[in-house]
Amino acid sequence: MQCCADDLANVPLRLLAGGIVLSMGLMAGTPICEAADVWGGSVGVASDYLLRGVSRSNGQAALQLDLHYLSASGFVAGLFASNTQIDPREPKDVELDAFLGFAWTVGNDWHGKVLASHYVYPWNRDGSVYDYDELDVDLAFQEWLEVGLVYSPNAPRYLPYRGLFGVTSASVEANLQRPVLGKLSAAAGIGYSHFAGPEPAGFAYWSLGAVYDLAPLSLALSYVDTTAGAKALFYNAAADGRWTGTVIWRF
Repeated sequence: MQCCADDLANVPLRLLAGGIVLSMGLMAGTPICEAADVWGGSVGVASDYLLRGVSRSNGQAALQLDLHYLSASGFVAGLFASNTQIDPREPKDVELDAFLGFAWTVGNDWHGKVLASHYVYPWNRDGSVYDYDELDVDLAFQEWLEVGLVYSPNAPRYLPYRGLFGVTSASVEANLQRPVLGKLSAAAGIGYSHFAGPEPAGFAYWSLGAVYDLAPLSLALSYVDTTAGAKALFYNAAADGRWTGTVIWRF
């Protein structure tokens, strides 16, 4: 088992092909093993900040920034930021995500990462009620297939008769990315999220798209959809046959 710098190159990015979440991070580029500490990051603009088929920017464009550190032993730490507007009745806010974890490779085929993240929305009128934690576990094979599991002990959920409160939630997903012509790759993702608590509910989400790699720049276009359960949980924030595009520059 060894650590590679490119295994983390895009780990914290919340979206690349419009809803294909936690994909690309271990798939973009060819891993280059380095026995040295590495700093990296990215700047991205998305037409909509979609996470697991749900918009966090009220269907509007989002500027996303990421800075991360990877040690030679595989230790991961970093920060992610994006403008958000979770509730359309609220003013625009910023999502800040501090994360740490471990990234590794096994041979030339397998890559993995474990990340613990804390999300905060410092300028939301409801204060810390939207803040939550997540644990992500992801495994990728040969740069084209990735499966992931996401767990939160306090994911925010809204019910009309109770308001906003925290519940346990879990998501499982699979993502594919395969070259089709030169620097152009086809991408697809499918997943399922479940929220516990009163009136437990879940929904499936999926996306189809393409990514054009002009390293260090990437362009992505994707079509994202969710099942009816997403509307019941997130109302109009749930994607309903939505196109989205993203431009990301990595450094």
